[in-house]
Amino acid sequence: MRTTGRSLLPRRLLVDVHEARSVTRVGPEAPSSLPFERIWSDVEALYATGLHPAIALNIAHQGRTVLDRTIGHVENVPAGSTTHIASPDTLFNLFSASKIVTATLVHALIDDGVLGLEDRPADYIPAFGCHGKDRIRLRHLLNHTAGISNMPRGVDAVTALTSGHFPMEALDEMRLQSVPGQRVAYAPITNWFIVQEMLERATGRPLAELLRTRILDPLGFENMGYGVPADKIDRVARHALTGPPVPAIMDRIFRRTVGIDLDTAVPLTNGPRFLSAVLPSANIIGTPREVTRFLEMLRRGGEVDGIRVLSEAAVQRATTHVTPLQLDGTFGFPMRYGLGVMMGGRRFSLFGLDTAGAFGHLGLSTVVVFTDPRRELTVTFLNTGKPMMDLGMVRWYWVLQQIASMVPRQR
Repeated sequence: MRTTGRSLLPRRLLVDVHEARSVTRVGPEAPSSLPFERIWSDVEALYATGLHPAIALNIAHQGRTVLDRTIGHVENVPAGSTTHIASPDTLFNLFSASKIVTATLVHALIDDGVLGLEDRPADYIPAFGCHGKDRIRLRHLLNHTAGISNMPRGVDAVTALTSGHFPMEALDEMRLQSVPGQRVAYAPITNWFIVQEMLERATGRPLAELLRTRILDPLGFENMGYGVPADKIDRVARHALTGPPVPAIMDRIFRRTVGIDLDTAVPLTNGPRFLSAVLPSANIIGTPREVTRFLEMLRRGGEVDGIRVLSEAAVQRATTHVTPLQLDGTFGFPMRYGLGVMMGGRRFSLFGLDTAGAFGHLGLSTVVVFTDPRRELTVTFLNTGKPMMDLGMVRWYWVLQQIASMVPRQR
């Protein structure tokens, strides 16, 4: 295989690249008039950079799966190994793209009249309301304008991320970084533990059970959910630190908002405690086709295969109550957030150019899932390398842009 995509920058790790055909696995795919095979050639070029032990791409167009493939290994293995090859049945972690699943559950419970967007966390967690935090509403938590994007001081992030338990008392003395509702600043962890607490106190039921009974069981999902049971841990693809060392400014951001550095976080995510925890913003795990089917449900207005789990009004609410395009206060990129989703755009978009109306989410660090109603398109693009800044990442974005360019907008 050609490896011309390799970066000349110094690396922490470059995974062994195998001959593409020997480590490619293909699931059921419907024929299409569009040349999706060309997209897979771009994925092979991305794999050749050595940034990812495994890559999965599942694409649905006009309701049919037109691409369902993986390349690479469940774990980083030495050259020549023919074991542990990833397949479309391998389980992948969505990381921060898990937020779109948790947000969908929130909207389902709003449909049910259990809670509302104007509900205050302080109404459910009374001690939380001090220092001006009584002004925070559920909508602010969902669209990253709550003003509390940092991890509270004194929280043992390793314990929180491996146990699924977040000490609510740590929030009491937390100070606002900005006035709620005014400034976008992506919150990787803290907001979502608060959302979890609100849901559990409103219903008296644990988050994983709520998601399973309200959405996943009706849709017939076998694997997808928060974490996995012990007997499925070996099916989960493992992650590797790749690319150059994390730039100092990005390392500070990660420490401030997640509570640990990336060098600590990535090995932690491969451990059984993380993989079996319930983390509302960080460990939805499933097969690529399950993730695509979940997003297809959203694209179709809350219904898939004749099963409705969400109202059309809920999907519209999530994707039309959108923040103005502005520089995100956490990462400094221009971003627009809906109520639990990241929005596409014409000129700047995580999903490729000219994707206004598309919505989805990014996950550490180049996991991306989205659906584009105007193209009748849903894309699940998962990978297990964790580069933060590498020239080879251009090939990752090229795949997304080629998909957006290939599939015409219908309206």
